[in-house]
Amino acid sequence: MTAHKALATKEERKEKKEYYGKKQRFYLILAIVINVFILFLCKYYGKLSINLNHTFHVNIWTAENIILPLGISYYSLQLIGYITDVQRDVIQAERNPLKVILYGVFFLSIMQGPFNRYETLMPQICRDKKSKLDFVTAKKAILRILWGYVKKKCIADQVGILVNEVFSNYRNYSGSAIILATFCFAIQLYADFAGYMDIMAGIGQLFGIEIPENFHQPFFSRKISEFWQKWHISLGAWLKGYVFYPVLKSHVFKDFGKWLTQTVSKEAGRNIPTYVGMLILWTLIGTWHGAGITYVFSVGLLQFFYIFMGKITAPVSAKVKAALKINEDSLGWHVFQSCRVTVLMMFAWIFFNSPSMKDAFGFIGRIFCGGINVSQVTQIFTEGSALAGISGAIFMFYILLCAVILVCVDLIHEKGVSIRDSAISRGYIAECVLFFTLIFALIVFGAYGSQYNPSNFIYFEF
Repeated sequence: MTAHKALATKEERKEKKEYYGKKQRFYLILAIVINVFILFLCKYYGKLSINLNHTFHVNIWTAENIILPLGISYYSLQLIGYITDVQRDVIQAERNPLKVILYGVFFLSIMQGPFNRYETLMPQICRDKKSKLDFVTAKKAILRILWGYVKKKCIADQVGILVNEVFSNYRNYSGSAIILATFCFAIQLYADFAGYMDIMAGIGQLFGIEIPENFHQPFFSRKISEFWQKWHISLGAWLKGYVFYPVLKSHVFKDFGKWLTQTVSKEAGRNIPTYVGMLILWTLIGTWHGAGITYVFSVGLLQFFYIFMGKITAPVSAKVKAALKINEDSLGWHVFQSCRVTVLMMFAWIFFNSPSMKDAFGFIGRIFCGGINVSQVTQIFTEGSALAGISGAIFMFYILLCAVILVCVDLIHEKGVSIRDSAISRGYIAECVLFFTLIFALIVFGAYGSQYNPSNFIYFEF
């Protein structure tokens, strides 16, 4: 009787667990569908409906009156991550809805990220004891904020003058001018995005909150896959954790892999499902950036193509390196690989910064058909310098100096040395020199004035 009762209780517990498990999965799917639907309606439906009306000559609702909510691309994914972690028993469900809302719309991350994990962010915000801001932490935070503003105002916005001119009127410029503008856009995008992250990280430190790092010297990467482990780190980590790995572990992909193993080969069963998962991942990364095909292609499908080609050509590449006796640990080879990655990303960013695929291909066509015109390159600097308020030669030197400064600072950080920590550890003289140098740079070299058109951070669009 007792054994029968224990067995019944065990079976009841199993049934109860299955029941609540199904219920949890239902609510998880419902929450994801609601979040994705709102994101789709606000961010993607408008452009899609306009294209459908234009292509098929129909008149469906275009959602023109819907205003894109601030930070929807970020808090939608963060809330999906929170709900998924609760369902996985990674974290406990928060009983206070205000805390969940606070997590979703946390002011340091809502505009451009980074994506925060609930279990790392909320304990810092809702700690029982208030953290005391010590003088050393305050100095580090202020220096990082200043460096972020220098990146934005003195580098990104100044270089953006040249970039905007050439990208907007690329038909009027030679191939040499187009290449220069492409290089400058790489500087602008990095300084703009990384500068924002420095500002937010510094503000977070002042509040006693550490937010995840989103950049780690990406232009020293040897491969495209490594580049994306160092650029917009939190986005890639989120999509891998909540999309890529769950997809690969799903029954559909496991069965697909088994079928390929049985019908084709073990290698096919192991690799093809991974490549399909990667294609889904990169398509979502491109789509997350925007509804336009230029985003889906530039930071989505093209990145997948780069990584895919790198993997399938790896055996041939290894043989070539062995035949040429290339030392993979040598500085020269590392520089070559980093330059190769930079050129590939610059090519992708042409599509990223173009309003349409037609304009992007037209821009690329000018590189090969526009010829070399040194006087025109000089003219670009002269026109840009008029807005910057300096001579053309100085503006040319200034942009080159910006690139050198970014590379040198990242090189120092790559060696594991923090410039802020080093300055603070050397005493007040070094601190003051660094502090007033950044202040001086902001005042003298920042993009200001009546002729200057202030620009938002680039990633505000996404």
